[in-house]
Amino acid sequence: MAARRRAGAPGGCAAAAWLANFFDAAAGSGVGGVLAALLFTFGVNSNSVLVALLDSHYTGLAELVEKALLLQTLEDAVGKHNVTIFVPRNEALERDLDPEFKRFLLEPRNLKSLQVLLLYHALPSRLPSDAWPTASHPMLSGEEVELTVAGTGMHVGHAAITRPDVMLRPNGVIHGIEHLLVPHSVQEGFNHRRSLAAISTVLPTGAPEVDPRTHRLKKPASPVPPGAPPVLPI
Repeated sequence: MAARRRAGAPGGCAAAAWLANFFDAAAGSGVGGVLAALLFTFGVNSNSVLVALLDSHYTGLAELVEKALLLQTLEDAVGKHNVTIFVPRNEALERDLDPEFKRFLLEPRNLKSLQVLLLYHALPSRLPSDAWPTASHPMLSGEEVELTVAGTGMHVGHAAITRPDVMLRPNGVIHGIEHLLVPHSVQEGFNHRRSLAAISTVLPTGAPEVDPRTHRLKKPASPVPPGAPPVLPI
């Protein structure tokens, strides 16, 4: 992130000490609060929708944004145009998400998948509930999502909008949604990785086995005549 230093943020040799004091003071605010404070300190408008997101109670998404190294990308997006961000509740990330899928997202080699998934929760336009369209709309990830209105209310993809207009800012709006949005490309990547893992753990029928004591191939057991006691391994 470009260091657009505000008054009071020191430079030179005092920077390290100032940052240490800053994090000590912000430690009680959680990850989102610290990130929001940093954005404001380095010149991002405190009334920005991005600061509102990171300083909100949606801490699960704020932590994922940090892990995905997306702060600069989101700051650039907010600087160019208004945005609408769809934020799942913390429980949807902590308890309702498939543990295997969560591990997949947090593996360093799958950073791109995590970034695509998070950018699939933001679209480059301001869409408050009173201007909700019924159309397909491109997200910041590049993939499109269907925005619909059903009998139960507004939907983005297969997720219901549970808290419309939960945060309104001059450069964007945030809607609370019931669960995580998973783009097709990320779902395919996860399914492919899981299939490869399943294949690698299945021992083909009739495959030779290695004796762990001698490190030699085990000899197939001799057939046991009907009615004879079983032959126990030595």
